[in-house]
Amino acid sequence: MTTDEQERQRWREALAEDPTDPTDSTDPADGGHSSPPGRCDQEPPWRWRTLVENLAPMADRVLDLGTGGGEVLAALADVLPEGSVATEGRTATLALARARLAPLGIEVLEHGPDTGALLPVGDGGFGLVLCHHEPFDATEISRVLAPGGTFLTQQVGGDDGQEIRALFGHDAPRPRASLEDTVHALTVAGLTVERADAFHGRCEIDDVPTLLRALRRAPWGAPEGLDVGRHRDVLEHLHARLRTGPFSATVSRYLVQASIPEPARTGRTDFSQLLDEHPAVPRV
Repeated sequence: MTTDEQERQRWREALAEDPTDPTDSTDPADGGHSSPPGRCDQEPPWRWRTLVENLAPMADRVLDLGTGGGEVLAALADVLPEGSVATEGRTATLALARARLAPLGIEVLEHGPDTGALLPVGDGGFGLVLCHHEPFDATEISRVLAPGGTFLTQQVGGDDGQEIRALFGHDAPRPRASLEDTVHALTVAGLTVERADAFHGRCEIDDVPTLLRALRRAPWGAPEGLDVGRHRDVLEHLHARLRTGPFSATVSRYLVQASIPEPARTGRTDFSQLLDEHPAVPRV
């Protein structure tokens, strides 16, 4: 095996690793904010784990959309109320999520962006809906939230990893994904936006295996059918380029917290209960 072939074998092994079971320093409960070796990510000013820990105890039930392998939700199980539910649409991760979350009493329903807009749950049943890096339908969020309930989402901006996409020559999967569009959609659906934050930072990638592992964990930035043989020219060009220093790319995230207003109280107020039986009448 030549030196070049040995290097390409490292790339194949990196692609073959299980992205749902990282061996790096990433904290799963924090949504993957921590930096794995060889990739220095600037972090958003918020922490997903802290936000969920603050909101979950106030909810009767929690719904987590696109739970993936369930590792993020499992790490937060101690703050989730009974009857919490998750959804996942990919076959491989659906089985993994069920195996991980069922022992914790969390049901995982099959649903994803490709299975239709309607969520497989009833109206108004959840005090908190979570959505971490998963497309969603704002109208459905409004439908499944209980009155006064909260929706919390962290999304990937359309400009995230644009330098990596340029390497492979492919477009962003959701080029219009932005804080402004998300706030508008939720507002039109009847939610009140309470918090809206955007973050732009940089990540540095030191070698090709690190890039491939990152793309396995964040498939929205990867070209279709990512493969060492198919993309050999691009990967070899990047490998040569990295000899002069790390490769830098954009990190784009945004966070929105919104709620469904509680219905206004209606009916007449009986002011007679506020008066004495023989009220004093002032002399004039």
